[in-house]
Amino acid sequence: MDIDLNQIEEIINQIGQAQTLEEVDALYLKLMGKSGYIATATRSLSVISKDQVKEIAPKLTQLRQLTETATKKTRLEIKEKEYEKLDLEQLDLTTFEKIKQRKGHLHPVTQFEIEIAELFSKLGFQQFDAPHIDTDENNFELLNIPDNHPARDLWDTLYIDQSKLKVSPGKLLLRTHTSNSQVHIMKGLKPPFRMMSIGRCFRYENLDARHEHTFDQFELIYIDKGVNMGNLQYLSEYFLKAVFGSDIKVRLKPKYYPFVEPGAGVDGQCIFCHGAGCKVCSNSGWLELAGAGMIHPNVLRNGGIDPKKYSGIAWGFGPERMVMLKYGIEDIRLLKSGNLKFLERY
Repeated sequence: MDIDLNQIEEIINQIGQAQTLEEVDALYLKLMGKSGYIATATRSLSVISKDQVKEIAPKLTQLRQLTETATKKTRLEIKEKEYEKLDLEQLDLTTFEKIKQRKGHLHPVTQFEIEIAELFSKLGFQQFDAPHIDTDENNFELLNIPDNHPARDLWDTLYIDQSKLKVSPGKLLLRTHTSNSQVHIMKGLKPPFRMMSIGRCFRYENLDARHEHTFDQFELIYIDKGVNMGNLQYLSEYFLKAVFGSDIKVRLKPKYYPFVEPGAGVDGQCIFCHGAGCKVCSNSGWLELAGAGMIHPNVLRNGGIDPKKYSGIAWGFGPERMVMLKYGIEDIRLLKSGNLKFLERY
């Protein structure tokens, strides 16, 4: 089989004259690739005479080395020329248009919670953080909701699987309301005191425009001698007038909560129809905005406080519902959607 060494040498010379890296790579493969001249010639050594092998094999080795050397040298020369071109280039910023910077800000619910915390701190309320994971005892039993009590149906509770725990802290759950803070506060402080709790709560609920499985609550606890429903009415008016304006009217109506007696729903005059009646308020002219009541004597006793000496009020609402009313948001799920286009409005 004839092996054309001259043709191989000619291609090596072409490598040295190549102007681009693409040309170098193509010529290199023409020689050294699987089907290239040198690779083919090397395989041909097995079918020629020993005398021819002794003559051609050293030349192929030399040509292979020349190919590698020429390729490496030419690639380096081409790269250096390209670097020189880069040094001569200048970046033209005369037509550069400045891109509008996106600035971050607090979530609308967080903004609102900071506002109400500052609002009630002016009345002497201090903030208290209760655990998100708590015992059934603190979340229900000590709040006058014993096991199998029908009032438990008011809360769709998420319990924690404790089969792999090495300790036995009691039945654990994700708190269903910030009211789990009540007994923690009573056991940790001596009355009189004014405390507020803001935080995340969890319930096993079907999601819709008005309900989320994860949501925030705000709660006030005020215990002192002589605390009564008049204090409750004042705090309700103080809050709702600060949020919706001084013209809003506020009323209390009887409502059942197992940890207060008496219990009250806090209504504000509908901010959309101003009491005339509309679709939002079901034509009643009023919106229920909070729940409250006098802390039940059993709860006070469970917290180590004598109900014959002290009385207290518990008052709470959902900040997300308030934000929806304040800004006219129709779907509560938008607040935790992470949708930046939506959040940038606030």
